[in-house]
Amino acid sequence: MRQRRRALGLLVAAVTFVLATALARSAPPRLLMLTYSAGFEHEVVRRPTASELSTAERVVAELARRSGRFEVSHVFTREDLDRLTAAAVRAHRAVLFFPTGELPIATEVRQAILQTVRDGGGFIGIHSATDTWYSVEEYGKLLGGYFDKHPWHQRVRIIVEDPAHPATRNLGDAFEITDEIYQFRNWSRQRVHVLLRLDPRSVDLGRGGRGDGDYAVAWTTRYGRGRVFYTALGHEAAVWADERFQAHLLGGIEWAFGSP
Repeated sequence: MRQRRRALGLLVAAVTFVLATALARSAPPRLLMLTYSAGFEHEVVRRPTASELSTAERVVAELARRSGRFEVSHVFTREDLDRLTAAAVRAHRAVLFFPTGELPIATEVRQAILQTVRDGGGFIGIHSATDTWYSVEEYGKLLGGYFDKHPWHQRVRIIVEDPAHPATRNLGDAFEITDEIYQFRNWSRQRVHVLLRLDPRSVDLGRGGRGDGDYAVAWTTRYGRGRVFYTALGHEAAVWADERFQAHLLGGIEWAFGSP
């Protein structure tokens, strides 16, 4: 009788392990979304109350729910940053940044973010993700460039350079949108794959600082074995409500997770 009970117990344990493993494998990957502002706080990342998501957080959470492709964790306050650990970072498949200023993150946590991407994770940068960690050389290498200034805040025409990419395949050959447009420093086409660029005919180029008139708006790059997607769009709340931007962002997130 004891042997039968023992055998039954082993069988139950084995089945439980198999089921738990299967559930873990089928669980959607997790995205760590960081929107803490050490500098200027964009309206779209400002929470109405501590318990209500900001516009950007709400849209990403809705994209996760509708697609069923990932789940989202939020880092919004200084307390959230202080509680963030390297182990918590490693529990996520990808990291999404929409911060400003020099993020006050512990060195081991910062290294965990970089290493997670280097080891094959994903990184998604939105708008002012280029406006942080200027002193962290590896972050600049990961992202592909830093914010320089925003010469234009108006309706512009955006040219789609790679219409086959998941982040751009729903955008056609070009489109018009009203948003704040960045230019970048420490940026080069030789280091990134440009997805979107500004149509120079749609703005006063005299306000920009590039002699070649080449202003990228979105790109991808690789960091180690990881995938990095960056879009400079996303300053205006109306942009976040735009289905084209939502499709652009979702495609970029899914690509960063490793989708074709």
